[in-house]
Amino acid sequence: MSVKLGSARIDENGQAHGGAAGDQTGKEVSTQSWYAHSKGWVLLRAKDTEAREKIARCMQAACDNKHIGYDQYQRDSLYNEAKQYGFDVSKVTKNVETDCSALVRVCVNYAGITVGSFRTTNQPKVLMATGAFDKYTDDDHCKKSSNLLRGDILVTKTQGHTVVVLSDGANATKERAAHPATEITLGSRMLENGSEGSDVVAMQKALASLGYDLGPYGIDGDFGEDTEAVVRTFQAKVGVKQTGKYDADTHAALTAVIDPKDVADAGTDAPAERGKQVIITGASVNIRKGPGTQYGRITILPHGTSLAYVATAMNGWHAVVVGEQVGWISGTFSKTV
Repeated sequence: MSVKLGSARIDENGQAHGGAAGDQTGKEVSTQSWYAHSKGWVLLRAKDTEAREKIARCMQAACDNKHIGYDQYQRDSLYNEAKQYGFDVSKVTKNVETDCSALVRVCVNYAGITVGSFRTTNQPKVLMATGAFDKYTDDDHCKKSSNLLRGDILVTKTQGHTVVVLSDGANATKERAAHPATEITLGSRMLENGSEGSDVVAMQKALASLGYDLGPYGIDGDFGEDTEAVVRTFQAKVGVKQTGKYDADTHAALTAVIDPKDVADAGTDAPAERGKQVIITGASVNIRKGPGTQYGRITILPHGTSLAYVATAMNGWHAVVVGEQVGWISGTFSKTV
């Protein structure tokens, strides 16, 4: 059986734009059998197995939803409509449009990997920057379908097209054994009710180390109602918007207040090497209570000061040990050694 792909393809008139919203032909956003693209494929594979499944599930739902059509000039109308539903495109009942890369963006966000807009020209760079994907360019993964896994993303080497793999290749069992899923670093994607994985375990460990009760199931790697309630409680305590989702602001707040040892135990970006340091390279630099200039100042330290490294936030700020607490310093004025 051939491997099945899903993608946004072309509008009802065979054009890139200008048609009516929604899928007028049943083929604007649809499935097809795997094929070797003339421009060559690059494979982007989510490290987390649950993320791969959600990417595939979202793409299949888009292909099945006749409210979703193709138009490059209105490519973000699906994204904007689906966002209110947590990017669950099966809930979209308004006629909207997308294109191939904009649809993949929706699928990736549905999987809990927060990512901004991209085109096929920069798609690999943008997705790899999230830390949630592995990239393959070898012939075994890009010129044949046997080693593909459901949820894989294929994009052309140059501007062209992108698709999501919806069924396993013939060698899927061997492929999973040869390339097992790797752990996802806490903070590399947004977590919410329904998320599972190693980063959920890391988050739960960190919250438990602060004394929060995760309920009867404890640290199980499953982001359920009890974990969501704890995240809301933590957000209220640290002044972050109470969404119940573990987003970038919540990650920054957690990393700012947790003990350095617990950060390491939780599996975040804390150093494996205990001797790692942050050296101040600016003339005199503010050490702040959080990863950004909007946070209050703890102290000012001079050029050349060495501090114990704790973690690095997604915006490049380094968490360091200052006396008995954790402070933050901009990566612009410091470096890790």
